Amino acid sequence: MRNPFNQRDAARRAPITIPDYDIELCSFSVKYPLFQLEPLSIRLTAGERVALVGPNGAGKTTILRALSGSLPSYEGEVLLGGTDTRSLLPGLRNHVGVMPERLLGFGWMTVRQHFDLLARFYDSWDREYESVLTDRLEISEKANLGTLSSGTRAKVAFVSAEARRPRVLLLDEPTAGLDPVMRRHLIDVVVDSLDEDGGRIVLFSTHILEDVEWLAERVLVLLDGALVADRLVQHMCADGGSLTSALFDLLDVE
Repeated sequence: MRNPFNQRDAARRAPITIPDYDIELCSFSVKYPLFQLEPLSIRLTAGERVALVGPNGAGKTTILRALSGSLPSYEGEVLLGGTDTRSLLPGLRNHVGVMPERLLGFGWMTVRQHFDLLARFYDSWDREYESVLTDRLEISEKANLGTLSSGTRAKVAFVSAEARRPRVLLLDEPTAGLDPVMRRHLIDVVVDSLDEDGGRIVLFSTHILEDVEWLAERVLVLLDGALVADRLVQHMCADGGSLTSALFDLLDVE
């Protein structure tokens, strides 16, 4: 796989001195009127690539919202580097990047204006890195957000989360609705970006099992608000079977 970041690009990018972090969910639980995420405790270590897998409504997005600091109420603790994330707001946004399932932005803005606006809010926004990502993903900066295809909107959403080089990158259904070629292209760019710095954490939710094989090293399986499995991908495939089959068995898909 070709690495898009050549030596000249790397040399031009100013280093961002943010330490590596671990993430911990400690007896974390959430209650909604019609849904409950049962108490769970998870530790994610710097450098891990972790997939949250489960059907719609299993609790995946709730976990991502808690880690991003956008979940107003929950039981237990969410720790970043040993510190409760609630005490880190609003500065948490400089350390945690979020790619939502749907691009957030003003439809009348051009892509260029959208990135310029975001750069004003994030101290660590890297203009050179933004340019590298935009070129690799073939994004037209002159296009209006409201006119973009679903595939291009996903690309812009990824750059919006990644251009500030967050130590924690959260991707909510990053390839949902994309065709297979576009899905693989976006995943390739995500992998290349993470390979540039091995000390980051990426946690992504998906119901597309093929994406897990392409990106994840560890899988967390959620069903009906409960964590039913926490497995390493290499162990799930150790007997020669496919990862997809192993995940189907855990999800009990008929």
